[in-house]
Amino acid sequence: MRSGVESGAARAADSAADAIAAQLARRILDGSLATGDRLPPERSLAESFSASRGTVREALRSLSARGLVSRRVGSGTFVIYEPDAVDTDVSEITSPLELVEVRAAIEPQMARLAVRNATARDMAVLERAVADMEGEEDPERFSLADEMFHLRLAEATHNPLIVEIYHRINHVRTHQQWDSIKNKILTPHQIAAYNREHRALLAALSRRDAERAVEVVTAHMERARADLLASTG
Repeated sequence: MRSGVESGAARAADSAADAIAAQLARRILDGSLATGDRLPPERSLAESFSASRGTVREALRSLSARGLVSRRVGSGTFVIYEPDAVDTDVSEITSPLELVEVRAAIEPQMARLAVRNATARDMAVLERAVADMEGEEDPERFSLADEMFHLRLAEATHNPLIVEIYHRINHVRTHQQWDSIKNKILTPHQIAAYNREHRALLAALSRRDAERAVEVVTAHMERARADLLASTG
């Protein structure tokens, strides 16, 4: 059995790997890293992210599991994600309000399935994701942590199609339309309000309370929609 210190260190390493994976995934999904591009060596990535090579290696394993990169022994890590024309067009023509409407349609069901299917490991991962968000006030970093939390919620459903749909949702969130308004929406006050809702959702999931989980997610998406409308006048 791990000691408390060892468990804390493991959680910190997992959280750091998740954060690195999220940042690299975003660069892949928004086209900054294109299909066929070679990622910097592990040593360079470790220096860039101020992390250990083991943490970087775990982040790359996560990206490989998601089908975003291929790790070739002796050659390096290459981007293999290939968005098709439909994905690109949808990302470009989907407004932030339309994105919220899609999320409002599927996230209550995600919460319901997570109550039923989440494992103890899923719950630990969600706890770390909430803790990561609670430590952020910067809109950019909070947005990345928020994307990761909701993706982890999708993964807790253990439904591969929902996970794939949520990857696409996060891809749309990288579009310039969202980038141009998130600083208006993600004030410290609003971030704190969103985090209270994230924490309430986590509590409902922990109690296996599907009704409360759905209620919290529905209210969360209603807040997001209201905040978006207010920010656009």
